[in-house]
Amino acid sequence: MDAIQDILLLILTIGGIVLTIILITVLLRFHKLLQQAQYDLKRISDEAVPALRKSQQVAARTEEALTVVTDNRMAVTNAVENVRKVTENLYRLENILQQQVEPSVVGLANRLAGIRRGIDSFLSTWRSKR
Repeated sequence: MDAIQDILLLILTIGGIVLTIILITVLLRFHKLLQQAQYDLKRISDEAVPALRKSQQVAARTEEALTVVTDNRMAVTNAVENVRKVTENLYRLENILQQQVEPSVVGLANRLAGIRRGIDSFLSTWRSKR
């Protein structure tokens, strides 16, 4: 019976040694994994801090721009309304010119062309009779 107990104790000791070696191997791998995770987190935090600062600056500038736009909303609205009125006036002026002035100018140009042709005819007739 002592021999069986010694064999069982030896098997138990060998099993404990194997489990201890496996545990040490797992713990070493876990240690390497934690070191890699720590390195990755440090790298991410080093890159994230400048990005966060930039985003804070962008947010501050956006807020300033929004404040300026909000403060000048009435001025911008008035400017847009004035541009709309000027555009309408220009359109009306163009229509008036096309409907009322253009026919008169075309008629005057036709009369002047007719007078010129008449003068040319008169001069050519007068020269030929000389």
